[in-house]
Amino acid sequence: MLPGLVFAQLVQIGPNDPDYCYKIEKIHPNLELRNQVHVVGTLQDQSGAPFVGSRVELRKYFSQRKQVSLRVIATDNTGHFDLGIVQPGKYRLLASPNREFKQPSTLQCQTGDMCELKIVLILNPTDMPDLPCPIR
Repeated sequence: MLPGLVFAQLVQIGPNDPDYCYKIEKIHPNLELRNQVHVVGTLQDQSGAPFVGSRVELRKYFSQRKQVSLRVIATDNTGHFDLGIVQPGKYRLLASPNREFKQPSTLQCQTGDMCELKIVLILNPTDMPDLPCPIR
């Protein structure tokens, strides 16, 4: 006995081009350190509410396509995070664990042994072309 005809529809989610995300989103370091410093900070939204238990990742920046994860931590109940001692170099600090919020474009440290970052994340529009891309 032969089975009847079966109809199916293929639905692709996301772009077909493996380089799509690199073409539409240019990634640059957002934290450049000239000296070894202790990096701490707070993470909040535009209303001033802290991000509690939110993922913060520090990546060593080599190029748009290559960043190496150095530390992944979570904020405490006040939105505070502590990345510890960080060596001089170019970094990408990912303060939002998803594309719901924009990543900080430039983070500045004051001179001295302590770098205190006060990061306010801004909501992203929901119809952006980079929505299917991983955070970088």
